[in-house]
Amino acid sequence: MKSIIVFFPHFGSLPPQYQMWRASALRNPSIDFMFFTDCDVEPAHNIIIHKMQFEDFRQIVQKSFDFPITLDRPYKICDFRPAFAYIFTEYVKGYDFWGWGDLDVVYGDIRHFITDDVLYRYKMISGWGHMTLYHNDEETNTYFMKHIDGYKDYKEALTNSESMYYDEYGYKGFGDKWRDNRPDDCWLEWPFDNASKPKQSYHFDSLTRGWKQVIFEHVDNKLYMIRFKNGKMEKKESLYAHFQHRGFMKDRVTDYNHFLVTPNAIIDYPKHFVNLQLRWLCRNRSLMTKYYQWKDRILYKLGLTT
Repeated sequence: MKSIIVFFPHFGSLPPQYQMWRASALRNPSIDFMFFTDCDVEPAHNIIIHKMQFEDFRQIVQKSFDFPITLDRPYKICDFRPAFAYIFTEYVKGYDFWGWGDLDVVYGDIRHFITDDVLYRYKMISGWGHMTLYHNDEETNTYFMKHIDGYKDYKEALTNSESMYYDEYGYKGFGDKWRDNRPDDCWLEWPFDNASKPKQSYHFDSLTRGWKQVIFEHVDNKLYMIRFKNGKMEKKESLYAHFQHRGFMKDRVTDYNHFLVTPNAIIDYPKHFVNLQLRWLCRNRSLMTKYYQWKDRILYKLGLTT
């Protein structure tokens, strides 16, 4: 089996989805998750912790480059993600793949989708900020340095004080460079669900797979997207689901063996009137959508959001 390590430099407070993330990470025991953090993250058999302050992390990153980097706040770490294998050389030794991800995520059965056949055939897996993997070899690990006309230069990304979104698609950065110039090396399937932001739709819509008014069920190590269509419940298995801009979510789970992810809370799977409760949780929440659209416009006018 191909070995995988996923890096999580995270400083400040943990998102409300963290315990859900952790429960789903523990149910993927063949994958290692490594933290560099000042948060109280408990180590486990596949969760490795390096406790440090942000300034300590910044110094580790600076030692990898012979020019002054700009890493003045935790969010700027995203621009350094494509260089993780280059920066963390000692930690990627012995692994076949390395990568990064977000913590406002719940995983399903990762190996069910990212099989050894996929890992043998491709060097770049997915390419999204919420979960991306790269093959561990010198050419791949230094590809972020390769200059190609029309794409952001890595020195610009690592020295500019602005967030350059160098790790993401759509900004002529690292992911675009791989997808456009090395398409045969890229696994570009979309078996994951990127949930709509509240200002787009308070209830969950899968922006990647088209289902609307959904919730998510996690049982053992499987994740399912659930919807009701023409009065009938449908399920689709997911690699993972990503819940961006959902800081208001509450974690009310007492048993992480079987739980639901709803638009405003993570809850235990119901024991009674299951179909009725699932149908209610999948309902259209148009008034809440209008509220978040209004709130976003007000905050934008006040200069409190972008």
